[in-house]
Amino acid sequence: MSPAKRKRNGADTAATTTEIDQLRQGLAKELPPGIEVEFDEQFDAMFSYKAKNYALLTRSGDVIIKGGALKSRGLEKFQRVFLEEMIKLIMQGNPEEIARLRDQFEKQIRNRELPIEMLMKSDTLQDSLEKYRVKIAGSARNRAAAYELALASGRNYKPGDQISYYIKATPKKVAAYEAAKLASEFDPQSRDENVDYYISKLGELVKKFGSVTATVSGAKQESLAF
Repeated sequence: MSPAKRKRNGADTAATTTEIDQLRQGLAKELPPGIEVEFDEQFDAMFSYKAKNYALLTRSGDVIIKGGALKSRGLEKFQRVFLEEMIKLIMQGNPEEIARLRDQFEKQIRNRELPIEMLMKSDTLQDSLEKYRVKIAGSARNRAAAYELALASGRNYKPGDQISYYIKATPKKVAAYEAAKLASEFDPQSRDENVDYYISKLGELVKKFGSVTATVSGAKQESLAF
């Protein structure tokens, strides 16, 4: 499907109804008789990260994200929210605001203002605890926070069960699975999340998309209308 775009004040913007009609007519001339192109919806902008991973900015300002690379289950909720806001800034043509956005999130983490739901991660057990023990003994896999917590709990967790946890602060630096703590044990009156760990996770996310934000810093992302 071909993009419809136009220039306004030097920026690519969504096409008008007239321009969409012109595009449809142009496509009709190229297609075999009897085949028509339907435009289901129009978006203000599109952010393309890589094949099958993209985001769309709706006319109402909402962001629709598609693809595992942009909405990975391995991300904590605060990372997913930050990523959505960052992509929205890019699609709106304001990549220079990303530094401010990062400072805002970092401040919230440092001041322990985010609810535990934003920091915790939920993993689903794929193997039985016994099978996990066997794999660890045979060096067939690495230790994982969810399984270590399940083993320590003494409960009979089974494949398909979900474990929600966060990373607590420790006197010295240890592996994440050693610092993991069940989210159900979090005390909002005596917060103990590992601030440096979560700020580091935020930095890793910014770094991952650093080349993308650098590319669009001096130019708008292409606006598409479907």
